[in-house]
Amino acid sequence: MPKIQPFPALFAGLVIGMLLLITSQFLISMNHLRVLNERGYSAEKLRVALLLEGPTYDQGWNSSALESMTELQKKFGFTLEVANNLKPEQIKSAAIKFASNDYQFVLGHGVIFSEPFNQVARSYPKTHFVSFNGDAPNRNQTTIRYDMKPAGYMVGFLAAKMSKTGKVGYIMVDKTPEYAQVQGFREGVKKVSANSSVFVGKVPDFNDSPSAIKMTQKMIAQGVDVIYTTGDSFNLDVITEAQRAKVYTIGYIADQRYIAPDYVLIAMMQDVRQCYRMIMEAAMQNKLPRGTVMYGLGEGVNQFSPFGPMVPQKIREEFNRELEKFLQRPVSYGG
Repeated sequence: MPKIQPFPALFAGLVIGMLLLITSQFLISMNHLRVLNERGYSAEKLRVALLLEGPTYDQGWNSSALESMTELQKKFGFTLEVANNLKPEQIKSAAIKFASNDYQFVLGHGVIFSEPFNQVARSYPKTHFVSFNGDAPNRNQTTIRYDMKPAGYMVGFLAAKMSKTGKVGYIMVDKTPEYAQVQGFREGVKKVSANSSVFVGKVPDFNDSPSAIKMTQKMIAQGVDVIYTTGDSFNLDVITEAQRAKVYTIGYIADQRYIAPDYVLIAMMQDVRQCYRMIMEAAMQNKLPRGTVMYGLGEGVNQFSPFGPMVPQKIREEFNRELEKFLQRPVSYGG
């Protein structure tokens, strides 16, 4: 019987071992890719851009977005770049800049970003574009809409309850997504008193403080004694101006009772943290929905602050009963 030479046997063993090792590594790699696809993005490689139309220090819409995303950055570890004070004509180029630099997510904090994103998204399919209260016609777009009519109803209800003149005001930005909340406000006022008057003042831009101040002064001159202000940067100025005239206000976006503790009845808060938390958690798992996503009172995105000290206990109880009754039939008040 011929003897097996040691070298050929050793060589054959090495070849078999190498083949087994390569096969094992291939299977491990394929499994790793499968896990990545299931889990979504790796935080270390995820690049996110946050685009703001106003300043980051407005104590409202823009600052709440920055605070939320900074908090989530610490939690998830993704890279975050912020561009603020963007004018409408700058948005498209900013979106292109981030998308062309391989940012996976470009978040536009407002409706003003919707149309520029619509124009850019198709050219950058590897970037997902997220905006608020707009449209999302492309596969790599999501628009977040707040279900605002129920919130407007409750604010109108409280405003009418607290008004002594029967004249309540609503300062809004003249954009289509805002109309649902105005309608809810009118319905809430009429629920309390069919004879109450609603004064709606329209401002062209969310950051147009001078126009908002003039509108506040005009309403006060007309006898309005409760004003709901739904701007971004101009809320601070409206509340301050109303306080000078000893007129009540209702805050918006954030808990703005601290601005005028004796004159802010309540704040209709939008928990931007909760909104962005849901967005980023879904994004990290590669499960962010395409198209339109609606968030409202039921999701905890819209919620009310505690009452100011001037709101009587009886009115607090009536407000809470109405809110509870409403929450039992939320379908009646689509945004």
